[in-house]
Amino acid sequence: MFNTFYPSSLVWPMRMVVFSSSAEAEMEEPVVCDANRVTVDASKCKGSSISVAPFVARFAKEVGFHVTVVDPFAQEGTYHADVVIRGTTFEVEDEVVRGAYSVVATRHVYDTWAVMKSVFGGAKEVAVVMSVRRAQVILRRLLQAGLTREQLARLRLPAGLDLGASNEREIALSIVAEALAAERGGTGRPLSQLKDIGSVVGSL
Repeated sequence: MFNTFYPSSLVWPMRMVVFSSSAEAEMEEPVVCDANRVTVDASKCKGSSISVAPFVARFAKEVGFHVTVVDPFAQEGTYHADVVIRGTTFEVEDEVVRGAYSVVATRHVYDTWAVMKSVFGGAKEVAVVMSVRRAQVILRRLLQAGLTREQLARLRLPAGLDLGASNEREIALSIVAEALAAERGGTGRPLSQLKDIGSVVGSL
């Protein structure tokens, strides 16, 4: 754990928690649980590669979010965030996610657990970065784990606005734009449509 300050919503009105993983797993969650401990089985994870999470953290912080990143493989300097927790969701207190906008971008390492922590911990919104194929697996697991169909339907999945994004930075931008719209009550629609510029042109 590199930093430990978790502000309340009264101190910092816009908070985001980004669940990430600097390593990647193939359709399998390498989380090992027993009565006394919870660990991540690194042998089931690939090496470090580019993830959307560092860009989400950076862009969110730049637009005013207080950003906490949770990553069991985090290294110094990976994330431009206010708080970096080097651990799993099981080591995160509910106060960290309560009232925050949660982004699950764990690349299959512990995504089921991150969604459950976000929902049961009281996150304001839960956005999940994954494909529809992966979502079929995860949603089934979450339903079996006790989430209701109503809770599943409220997940922002896939995360982000439709910007035609094609790389990690663009995907991150779409995710942060969706988060900001949710926080500020925006629609995510083009302002040119909302302001009805067509009627202005017609009156010229």
